[in-house]
Amino acid sequence: MSSEHLPCPASDPDPGPGVERRSLLRLGAMLAAGGAAALVPAPVVYARTRGQGTGTETTTYKGHSPYGNDQWAYVAFDVPAGVQRISVSTSHDAAAGILDLGIFGPSGFRGWSGGERAGFTLSGADATPGYVPGPVEPGGWSVILGPMVGAAGGMAWQADVTLHHGDPLPRAPYDLLPASVTGRGPGWYRGDLHLHSVHSDGKRTVDEIVAAARQEGLHFIATSDHNTSSTGVTWRGNVPTDLLILNAEEVTTRHGHWLAVGLPQGEWVDWRYGPADQGVFDGHVRRVHSLGGLTIAAHPLTPAAGSFWEFGLDRVDALEVWNGPGTLDDAANLAAWHVMLCLGKRIAAVGNSDAHSPADAVGRPHNVVRATSLSTPAVLDALRLGRSYAVESAAGTVDFTARAGGAVAGPGEELPLSFFDSVDVTLNVTGAPDSIATLYTEWGIMAATRIDGSGRGQLRWRGWGRASLFARAEVRRPKPASTTLDQLVALTNPVWFHSARLPPYDVEGRVLFHTERHPDGAWGGMRPLPGAAAGAASFAGVQSAAAGLADGSVVVLGIAADNGLWLTVVRGTATVRPWQRVAGPDGSAGFTVREADIAAFPDGTCRIVVTAMDGTTYHQQRRADGGLPGFRALPGLTPKSHWGATKVSVTAMPDGSAQLLSYGTDGTMYHCARGRDGTWTAWGRLAGANGAPAFSGPALAITGMPDGSSQVLAIGLDGMVYHQLRRPDGSWSGFRAPRGVASATMGAAPSASRGRPTARPRSSRSGSTDGSGTTSGSRTAPGPPSRRYPARTGGTPSPRGRSASPPCATAPRT
Repeated sequence: MSSEHLPCPASDPDPGPGVERRSLLRLGAMLAAGGAAALVPAPVVYARTRGQGTGTETTTYKGHSPYGNDQWAYVAFDVPAGVQRISVSTSHDAAAGILDLGIFGPSGFRGWSGGERAGFTLSGADATPGYVPGPVEPGGWSVILGPMVGAAGGMAWQADVTLHHGDPLPRAPYDLLPASVTGRGPGWYRGDLHLHSVHSDGKRTVDEIVAAARQEGLHFIATSDHNTSSTGVTWRGNVPTDLLILNAEEVTTRHGHWLAVGLPQGEWVDWRYGPADQGVFDGHVRRVHSLGGLTIAAHPLTPAAGSFWEFGLDRVDALEVWNGPGTLDDAANLAAWHVMLCLGKRIAAVGNSDAHSPADAVGRPHNVVRATSLSTPAVLDALRLGRSYAVESAAGTVDFTARAGGAVAGPGEELPLSFFDSVDVTLNVTGAPDSIATLYTEWGIMAATRIDGSGRGQLRWRGWGRASLFARAEVRRPKPASTTLDQLVALTNPVWFHSARLPPYDVEGRVLFHTERHPDGAWGGMRPLPGAAAGAASFAGVQSAAAGLADGSVVVLGIAADNGLWLTVVRGTATVRPWQRVAGPDGSAGFTVREADIAAFPDGTCRIVVTAMDGTTYHQQRRADGGLPGFRALPGLTPKSHWGATKVSVTAMPDGSAQLLSYGTDGTMYHCARGRDGTWTAWGRLAGANGAPAFSGPALAITGMPDGSSQVLAIGLDGMVYHQLRRPDGSWSGFRAPRGVASATMGAAPSASRGRPTARPRSSRSGSTDGSGTTSGSRTAPGPPSRRYPARTGGTPSPRGRSASPPCATAPRT
């Protein structure tokens, strides 16, 4: 029987309205609490029915799967000689869950459609998308079902397998994809590595994906359908000559998704394993690498069962930190990637569209790669090394370089440096109107600048030798998105300044230490802060802040490795209060922050100020009895708006008021005050040094003085230290550069200022370009500097009776 006479519509029913990928993933979250079922065939009953003619035979199989997510049911059947086509249709109780579908033959994998289809057909001449056309071999076959069951009573299902006998059918040929585009040498090339077609749960054909990629101005794409190799063997007469096609698969396990990019056509990567299957994932990654491919952890922190990444990051080549329109998932991915960079892990970041339907824009975002040619090996090598940046659309372009002497390095490269070399980092941006460019190192935000409506802007920063491990840049639009308060426009991979000597993923070893200075000037010994978790000997985190109280105790804020905010009270060597997790503005226990600061008043109260992951700035009072009434957003520049910041510093004044200093989201410095009655003054922008209209830089600090004045210390974009005084009447003295240790000016990385308006300890610290530094009067301090940091104490300003450690710069456990 020829294929055109088969009842194809019955084999490939309409899957119904499309479901947005992340909504579908979250459907699996309700299954997580039920545990995993055993990976064994489910009990099956069957009834065989002969077809009305002599050419077909249908067997019906029925089964029932229990509640759970991580389970498979295999329906085994035999295929005699003479069968030319297999058709399968399934049904199940849709209210009980999802039923994934695929098939294996005597020689292995023959197709997968997940939950997108309820049936399929395959033969040597053709196959339903997602299934591999080829001869129907006699022998043992298995329909594989993947029940994702949310109903407590389980889910009943049925599979009808039809064998079609007849004369042999011609085998479907396919074209080989070229490994390069002719005539394209070294340059920057744009491409999207995460795209879905009708071969999995996408709605576009490969021809429509190619057309969309051309329209977006891309130079390469990867077709990465879920758990199938069928996409690669269905190109026939439609291979583009102007666009590089990378064959790929999104390996969709029940414990995280990963992209295998650059696979030979017809190669397939299994997905039926979990982290408990020791060595299995590593074996698949080694195989992909042996085939010349690239491995990428896809949307790793999507909070849904089956999608959240559980395999670790030692084996993958890159992390997909930006997946489609930016969400809180992407913010979490980006924060986790930054922590890995701080620990010395050189893992590349990529951004992809994960486009499924025509409503999803292909290439938004995409990667811009500096490759030696527009070829599969060259593009994959550049991506593996991080010689790329991600951008929201083809309208945006980023040029990010670091220079020292005559040497120049871009993203993914290392700039050779001695400790005392100056480093000039430049970011040039086009096509990003009304946005903010920000430069990061492991010490946090070092510089920021606003890009006006022209879309063109430049950010410059000077660093010092190997004082920083790396530098990277982001461009954001301060406009709310679906779940975030701003939108990511571009993101670069880092320029590296030297190699870390610490092992990657050693965040548990980044322990916060503290000591105290006695009244006679003697210092106590360094001790690790006790841990927050039950039985934990020490607190591992990325930043701390502390405020000394008049009774001699110290309130300590700690930002843990997951950016959670914790609070404790210590006095000398004793912990007065155990750590407590500080809840968010809505009372949620999962509140995360980028930075935190605290200032203490003589009455025993404290003012806590934090910047959330989206930049929103919050404050609350810690009462003298230790109570926390809850965070409230700081007022913004306009009525009913909230303040957004990259850096914030708070100090307590003798009259009970508080003063705040901040770099706003436009990158410039602002000041405001909170009166004793709780009212806030308007934010005022500070003028810069030497007649500049505003001041921008990587660090700032403010401290109050007994006479009601306050002093500000900051570092400018030129790397120089600047100081000014705010008089009691509210007037400003203007920024001036204080004299350096052995020069007319001083360059520094962190800065801090100390005064004595209250009966609490104060300290003063600065990090000079010759590596010198001083610390005095501090109640708590970070541990001994790690080997990869210069001799300085603290990376975020720490002017208010506390000491701070820079992000990821806490001392290792000894």
